[in-house]
Amino acid sequence: MAEVLSQQQIDELLGKLQSGDVDFKEIEEQSSGKRVKEYDFLSPKKFSRDQLKLLNNIFDSFARLIGLHLSNLLRVSCEAEVIQVEEEEYREFNNALNDSVLVGVLRMQNKENNIDDKRILLEMSRPVSFSILDRLLGGSANAEQADRDYTDIEVSLFEYLFRQFAAVLKNAWGNYIDVEHFLDMIETNSRLIQFIQQDESVAIVVMNLSVDEAKGTLNICLPASTLDDFFKIFDSKYVKMQRKSNVEQEKLRKDSIMSTISESSLTVSAMLGKTEITLEELLGLQIGDVLPLDTPASDSSVLIDVEDQHWFTGAIGIKKKNYAVKIEKNLQ
Repeated sequence: MAEVLSQQQIDELLGKLQSGDVDFKEIEEQSSGKRVKEYDFLSPKKFSRDQLKLLNNIFDSFARLIGLHLSNLLRVSCEAEVIQVEEEEYREFNNALNDSVLVGVLRMQNKENNIDDKRILLEMSRPVSFSILDRLLGGSANAEQADRDYTDIEVSLFEYLFRQFAAVLKNAWGNYIDVEHFLDMIETNSRLIQFIQQDESVAIVVMNLSVDEAKGTLNICLPASTLDDFFKIFDSKYVKMQRKSNVEQEKLRKDSIMSTISESSLTVSAMLGKTEITLEELLGLQIGDVLPLDTPASDSSVLIDVEDQHWFTGAIGIKKKNYAVKIEKNLQ
């Protein structure tokens, strides 16, 4: 939903316009510059980016399904598309609604985890609602928007429609979580919706909905208190499973690498010690000359290298009339 001005802000803006205190050039410069949304640290965000992405995926599926469903029901071309999924306080969503609205109150339920009485709101704009109503009653779906309240008969027809929306929502959520949806009521007065706290964080899904030539919006309001339990189910079902799967895949990957390189040939050498001499001394060496090493005579250990890397220390001995080295310490 777009940012909504409070009544006080609207009155201040109108007062400045009447007094001539508004600098239109400054407004144009601000509107053309980079838009920065302020972050309120006193009211931190309730939903993570991954959770909003999950909702976007769910309602992308819902948009495709509802477009097909309305096309079959009304026998005209219908399309739905998710425009944005964002978090805001419920008062911002409620203030943007007119007094006369068409809001379906749906209840979400998951019997396996004993989750019930979790409600969401579906608000359909007047141009689309009257277009659907006209088509359901045999019209062309291009009727002009009526400036009046909905009648009891019209509300009954929309109850039938929103129950079908609930079935489509179940299919959209079914790819992730098994969630049942039931229609509790149709509300035509936004001021009577009191079961959501004004300062509660809600996720708002804004969808463009077109029925033949009529265009409007379908807004879904999902309170944080409703989504918390379902996000926990999703995390326990997929996130932990994914972590476990990643650990198993890493183990299999290591085992595969080790099985591939286990037959490789490596050069192992035991170094008694080393020394340095000049080229002149090298040219003067004779049979019987002795070269002192840098290893003390009291130290019987030798350094064992694997492909020029120091891996072990050991002791020199004899095995089956051959010189051998016994590994005593691992250096890795």
